[in-house]
Amino acid sequence: MHGTAAIARDTMLLAHPYPKEATYAARVLSLICSEAFQQLNMDVEVRLYPPLRGALEAEAGNVDGEVGRAYTYLDTHPHLIRVEPSLISFRVAAFARTPGLRITGWDNLKGTAYRVEYRSGYSTFKARLEQILPPQQISSVVDSKVGLQNVALGRTDVFIDLEENAQLQLGRLQNRYAHVYNAGLVQDTPVYIYLHKRHAALAPRLAEILSRMKASGAINRHIATALSDEHGGSP
Repeated sequence: MHGTAAIARDTMLLAHPYPKEATYAARVLSLICSEAFQQLNMDVEVRLYPPLRGALEAEAGNVDGEVGRAYTYLDTHPHLIRVEPSLISFRVAAFARTPGLRITGWDNLKGTAYRVEYRSGYSTFKARLEQILPPQQISSVVDSKVGLQNVALGRTDVFIDLEENAQLQLGRLQNRYAHVYNAGLVQDTPVYIYLHKRHAALAPRLAEILSRMKASGAINRHIATALSDEHGGSP
């Protein structure tokens, strides 16, 4: 029993792979994890690690796990345990000003002449675009505001970002750039908590807690809080 009490006072360290510009992603994951682990009588720190480093640290057991990784992440990281259900879904959207343009997936951009810009730091966006477009049609920017402005000013044709991030900025800019709109989702990815195998005993308890949090609306409240925090940032 003494050992159990010692574990209960531990702080779990979970790596997340989202760049520092992705404040919404880091905030919402931290809020959800904090409540979930609090119900286990544990503290948690959700800390940014570059994607590759986070994967290596988690595999080696130098951190307790990762948060914000997709369902298939387990296929290539056998030392981890996926905790279900998913936390939230990160929706990746395309923003444009071309009348009538609708995008329903990455492949909609394949073979087009569109100049596509994406939010820097998201290696998955870069990798997917490089599979479908020549390099001279791809560029990146550090934040949503600049990306949307570039579309509005005709410097690029399409801007790719997490929908929540860009939608907030678009709301702020709408009076100046009313012709920029959300042209559709290119990706909708549920993300999960992964624990190192040494924490296998925690996984089913954590899964029950997450299921209750979804059913009670707690996760939706954390999403709203994280989005509100974004609204409180500099315009």
